[in-house]
Amino acid sequence: MTTAARGRPASEDGQESGLGVRIARVAGIPVYLAPSWFVIAVVITAIVAAPLLQTRPLVGIGIGIGQALVLLVCVLVHEAAHAVTARLAGMPVVRIVANLWGGHTSMEAGRTTPGRMALVAAAGPASNAVFAALAWMALPSVTGDVSGRFVEGLVIINGSLAVLNILPGMPLDGGQVLECLVWKVTGDRNKGSVVAGWSGRVLTVLGVLWFFVRPLVQGQPVDFSRIWVLLIASILWAGATDSIRRGQTLATIGRIRLAQVMRPAVAVPDTARLAELPATPGNELVVVDGRGRPTAYVDAAHLSSVPPDARPHTPVSAVASHQDPGWVIDADPAGDVMPALAVLQEFGITVGAVVHHGRVVGVVHAADIGRALNG
Repeated sequence: MTTAARGRPASEDGQESGLGVRIARVAGIPVYLAPSWFVIAVVITAIVAAPLLQTRPLVGIGIGIGQALVLLVCVLVHEAAHAVTARLAGMPVVRIVANLWGGHTSMEAGRTTPGRMALVAAAGPASNAVFAALAWMALPSVTGDVSGRFVEGLVIINGSLAVLNILPGMPLDGGQVLECLVWKVTGDRNKGSVVAGWSGRVLTVLGVLWFFVRPLVQGQPVDFSRIWVLLIASILWAGATDSIRRGQTLATIGRIRLAQVMRPAVAVPDTARLAELPATPGNELVVVDGRGRPTAYVDAAHLSSVPPDARPHTPVSAVASHQDPGWVIDADPAGDVMPALAVLQEFGITVGAVVHHGRVVGVVHAADIGRALNG
């Protein structure tokens, strides 16, 4: 599974972000093992070991642990295929994470194309299909019960990963391929996200009907595997729903012009006193340094609280909120609001200074964007 960021870049620090333990690097890309992975490891060990617990419990547990490790390797092969293909396609890759639900590769999509994104998405299932085929061809020459179970596990796990992930519905890789296909045909990626999300919902419902409802109708008991089906279905449904909402939200954002949510602003030098500030009703005030770079935002409440007799001696810095250099939004107000939203999300800030052709033209507040989206 791939996660191509379309807004806020992900942190590369796994420890600070709670991603787990960094266990390796693939082509320079950090690989993390999330704590939740051990849950699926225990589940697989229990399922595989169950038939042998009465006769050879230690062998059963050993085979179960081995199969859990095989799954980990297969997942990492899958994600490494995504990552390496993305690198070859010119897309920066942030990390690979193995977790409870398998794994995911985080990357920055940037100015990519439907073809490149589809190729990256398809690389994961393709790698598992190749490994499954190789293991299947090697199976007849394998001797010994333990070795045979190990190779069988390679065939089953890789085959299952290939088949499951190529299904055409979000959040699976096949869903991303479908998204790219719709994107290519319509020229609208957001429409692709919505279509792939609905396809994912349909596939999830069909899966529940076949693997959960059908056995119940046939009188089969609700065992652990049935519960696992519901858990997986809930994750797939959530991923599909997120794809639909993301597509709809980004489509709405694309229709909002930056000028609609931007408040006009006037630049004032950082050496100015309050009495020297221009009388510009309705305009925000942005403090700039000697090079004309926006460095701070004047808080209207603080400004109004300064008595008139103190203004000739009060520097503008006393009522200004210093901002991170990243708060500057270099964009055309006639364009859409996405550049502004990306900056606000990336730096976790609520206000940004809009600069066009090197001149401060306005200020954007996250609250104003939110109201435009909800209105």
